Amino acid sequence: MSWLGAVAEAGASESSFGSLQRVTRLRPGLDDLLQPFLAEAWVGSDPVVLELCRLRIAALHGDRGDAARRTPAAVAAGLTEEMVEALPRYPSADCFTDHQRRCIAYAEQYVIDVHGITDAQADRVREGMSDAEFVAFTVALGQFDGFGRLRLALAVDDAEHDIA
Repeated sequence: MSWLGAVAEAGASESSFGSLQRVTRLRPGLDDLLQPFLAEAWVGSDPVVLELCRLRIAALHGDRGDAARRTPAAVAAGLTEEMVEALPRYPSADCFTDHQRRCIAYAEQYVIDVHGITDAQADRVREGMSDAEFVAFTVALGQFDGFGRLRLALAVDDAEHDIA
């Protein structure tokens, strides 16, 4: 969709959400609604857990641009490049807590087959968070999955930008 970049770039100034914002600007008013919604995913949740899940989802999608970005809040909260490099081995890597492993596994299942998430799997994730945090976490996974697929479908690469 090579036309998309040229149309979306006209007069664009980048936000913290990178080139996804260039796409949302194609529909007037959408960006004003979407940016607070995207930012809300990071409120009241563990930013390291969210970032690990976001990065795992990007890897499952084969989205190298999204996988290259780091969320500043997650880095500030303790995300390390050692953790990022260990993500493919998360079930056995020593740098992850049991809760982080359960959340990453849940995120994988969400992307691969959301209907395959079992009550037991959800309960294990909920052990480390409140009901409100669990809902926010699951909504965040939907954002990461959905907007990742949107970027890939529209061939939007925003590897050079940070998020939230």
